[in-house]
Amino acid sequence: MKHYSIILLVTAAMISGCTSARFYHNAPPLPFSEIDYTFSMQTGEINGVPLAWYDSGGYGEVVLFVHGLASNAGFWRYNVPDLRAAGLRVIAVDLPGYGKSGKSYDIPYGLGFYARTLEALLEHLDISSVTVIGHSMGAQIALTLVLQECPRVKGLVLLSPAGIERFKQGEGEWLKKSVTPEFVINTPEEHIRANLAANFYCWRDELEWMVEERARMAKTPEFRGFAYAVSQSVAAMIDEPVWMDLEKITVPVMIVGGANDNLIPNPYLHGGFTEPIMRRGAEEMPNAELHMLPNTGHMLQIERPEKVNRLILDFLERK
Repeated sequence: MKHYSIILLVTAAMISGCTSARFYHNAPPLPFSEIDYTFSMQTGEINGVPLAWYDSGGYGEVVLFVHGLASNAGFWRYNVPDLRAAGLRVIAVDLPGYGKSGKSYDIPYGLGFYARTLEALLEHLDISSVTVIGHSMGAQIALTLVLQECPRVKGLVLLSPAGIERFKQGEGEWLKKSVTPEFVINTPEEHIRANLAANFYCWRDELEWMVEERARMAKTPEFRGFAYAVSQSVAAMIDEPVWMDLEKITVPVMIVGGANDNLIPNPYLHGGFTEPIMRRGAEEMPNAELHMLPNTGHMLQIERPEKVNRLILDFLERK
């Protein structure tokens, strides 16, 4: 199996009915520091690394958004305004290696490290109680944070969560060997669009900012550090599983999955449907509920933001 066909890739035929392709071969590089998230970030040294985060401030209930693999805090742009308008104090972080945060081969990328960094950020911001909202890899990090017994976490919202699907040892090793920094660096633009489109039930032209951002970031010197962080993150998701400890997650949990998620279960290793995996995860956590959204893919916080935002607000009212 060729490298370009793994993890996220769908054929152009699958997206041709939803979008018209544009190309950014001649567009200038886009430094990570200049990416427009639609909200402003602040920076500081947290847990020994340069970290960037958004903090709406205020005195409302606190939620912390944690993005997924190969993305950044800007992927919450359709969620931050609604939750902020509802009176919540909203925080969205760029994990180390991503977005406007530091990128270095010396950073010990891993889910445990990411969880400790989030706890250090909460301590830095003097936040004693928080609901963590994680997408995909960010959801697995959120679960890791609870398993590390962070007392600040009072609830979890897990959107298309990684960490619930089981992988055998050989399967995990195949994934780790497939997603190398060179694989990330050498992804051509037409495959960037297909990879991103695989996250959606139907790709739309108004999401083209995702393709432009990724294609132009790839032209910067900093991109190599990002690619290394992505490859290390994939390895961490395999090497630091959480599925066997779900019964230890006793805080209130809401899982939200897309019924048409092309990435969970892994289509090249397992196949099948998303709901049974999400349902099993919800059943194994003592205080969890599950919501499946029809006609929705993996990136549900972008594809169905109004529904996801409403579910989050309702969950916060109930817990």
